[in-house]
Amino acid sequence: MITLEDISQRLEKLEKAAALSKNVLSIDEVALLTGYSVKYLRLLISKRDIPYYRRGNRLFFCRSEVEGWMMGHRVPTNEEVMLKVNIK
Repeated sequence: MITLEDISQRLEKLEKAAALSKNVLSIDEVALLTGYSVKYLRLLISKRDIPYYRRGNRLFFCRSEVEGWMMGHRVPTNEEVMLKVNIK
C-alpha cells in the first residue's frame, strides 16, 4: 500500500527533476544541482567564484555555465601524468 509519505517523496523527486531540467536556475536549484548548500553558494557568489547573473535583487544561473564551472578542475589520471612526464 502506498502511503502519504511515499507520495510526498515521489512528488519531491519530480519537482527536483523538473527544476533541474531548466536552463535558467535559481540559487535553490543550483544547490540541488551541485549538492552545495545555499549558504556556501552565497559565499562563492560573494567571492565571484561561480558564474551568475543579477537582475535587481534576484540571482540567476545558467545551467551550462554552472556545469562547466563544476567540471573546470579536472584531475588527470595516473596514465596521463606518466605520459606527460615521459614526453618531457
